[in-house]
Amino acid sequence: MKTAFSYGLSGIMLLALLVTPFTFAQLIPSMELDDSLQTDPVLTKIAYRNPAIESIPYDWAQRYPLIAHALGGIGGYPGTNSLESLKRAYRSGLRVFETDIVVTSDGHLVLRHDWVAGSYPVLGQTVPKSQELGPMTLAKFKATKIQHRYTPVSFKELVRFMSAHPDVQLITDTKEPDSFTAASIFKLIVRETSEVDPQVLRRIIPQLYREDNFEAVSGVYPFKQYIYTLYMNNDSMDEVVDFASRNEIRVVVMDENKYTAEFVDALWKKGIYTYINTINDVGQIKRYMNSGVQGVMTDFVIPADLRRDASGYRQKTKIAGVPD
Repeated sequence: MKTAFSYGLSGIMLLALLVTPFTFAQLIPSMELDDSLQTDPVLTKIAYRNPAIESIPYDWAQRYPLIAHALGGIGGYPGTNSLESLKRAYRSGLRVFETDIVVTSDGHLVLRHDWVAGSYPVLGQTVPKSQELGPMTLAKFKATKIQHRYTPVSFKELVRFMSAHPDVQLITDTKEPDSFTAASIFKLIVRETSEVDPQVLRRIIPQLYREDNFEAVSGVYPFKQYIYTLYMNNDSMDEVVDFASRNEIRVVVMDENKYTAEFVDALWKKGIYTYINTINDVGQIKRYMNSGVQGVMTDFVIPADLRRDASGYRQKTKIAGVPD
């Protein structure tokens, strides 16, 4: 594996949140957070088995080739963003997590792909009547199980988990290419994180979808790490390399249909890591990494899978989280 340089939301309600965020917050009933995210003794013990990776921006990319997509899959289901999938992935040695973030009707951040009708059957949930479609309240979201068994997670609960597990890095997926909306969501992310543990902000990695997202998001908070993902834009190779390099963004994520060895090499020459999404086949992962890709987003592959299938695998750094 190559080693690169180490560097450095709806409508009126949303507008109200932006104009008077703290006053608005006081109008929303407080919700009790799920302590199981924080107090699991097994997870807490594991957390301190490895050092925190929060001090050096992008250090995680040198050590962790796997990013848990939507907090990792569980029970054969991808994309649950659930408590159980988070715990499973963490126990399996994953330390870098990507999660979907949306806003509830009462203004809270929660982990869910979106509120459209098509997402309900994917999550094993009953599609609401058309007049009821749209964001749930936080209370309803928390009460609606995923696949009839898995626990939905609010953003604040995830922050509490990160506070208790200082080796966890979080990549956001807000799915908002519009810069005004992106900035709006990140104001909520910064506010909710600060209300739990401001130090966790150092380990939150915004995922950008268009070039103008960078100025919008960095204007909200001086994040030290970013990911530029390509599935929502049609930037050329040269445009991507120039933008990422100019703004010291050291990780680019692309789909397989945008991968070329030339693209990866051009990024590499500027000290930029390439990750591919979403790959669940160990053989494919190995082939990509042998061609210069730093790692992948994955639903089900865990570090031990790479360790078991390491023959002919040019791994120049230790796969973190897996004992030798």
